[in-house]
Amino acid sequence: MLSFKNLDFTTHKFRQLCSVIADNYTSLTMTQYFTAGNDLPERFVLMRHDVDGKAGPSLRTAIIEKEFDIHATYYFRAKKNIYVPEIIQQIEGMGHEIGYHYETLSDANGDYEKAIRMFKEEVERFRGICNLRTISMHGASFSKYDNRDLWKVYDFRDFGIIGEAYLSLSENLNYFTDTGRGWNSKNNLRDFIPGRTQKFTAETTDDLIRLIESCELDNLYITLHPDRWTSTPLRWGFFWFQDLAFNLAKKSFRMMRK
Repeated sequence: MLSFKNLDFTTHKFRQLCSVIADNYTSLTMTQYFTAGNDLPERFVLMRHDVDGKAGPSLRTAIIEKEFDIHATYYFRAKKNIYVPEIIQQIEGMGHEIGYHYETLSDANGDYEKAIRMFKEEVERFRGICNLRTISMHGASFSKYDNRDLWKVYDFRDFGIIGEAYLSLSENLNYFTDTGRGWNSKNNLRDFIPGRTQKFTAETTDDLIRLIESCELDNLYITLHPDRWTSTPLRWGFFWFQDLAFNLAKKSFRMMRK
């Protein structure tokens, strides 16, 4: 009989993932990666969390990572129930990095001047509670606007930002994301590194764990969404159905854009 612990995208499975990462790789925050220059470890992992839903689950994954001495980066949207100063400061206090998950171009419906004003205001809002140095776009899958396009007109460095989690990376990083409830990017519209051709793939978290254990890769860049990693069967079922619905909607949206 299949037990809850053996299901994918549970906190138990997340703990297994953290354990094998800690045994085989050095963890870096995004700021550490951007400022390392040529002094990167021989084998390293970037653990990135996009906090798209409620803030609470991010505290749970942050605690697990701290147990394994993994330093991760958490990108929070500036929305109600996500921008929660108490939780953000708790996570930063554990040694993790806090970043801003921006979406101002899609929120402004493509108005670049309005979008950059909103960006400036929200950066200042985050800096009122934490040390903000890096940013990551929110995919906004059902918007026709790609939030990264804001930087075709403006420069995020003018706001004291040292790096963007897609645009500022080397193309030699091995990128894995749980977007769409899988590591294969089949249900992924925008969550990718521009210009990067992926040579290694994984279907399940167990596949990713085996790849990490093999030490075949010098680096891994792993993006997760804390909401997806649940601790009860009821919540697991809820998010399974939610991901199924979103994936079907994204497929329809992709076909409409062709």
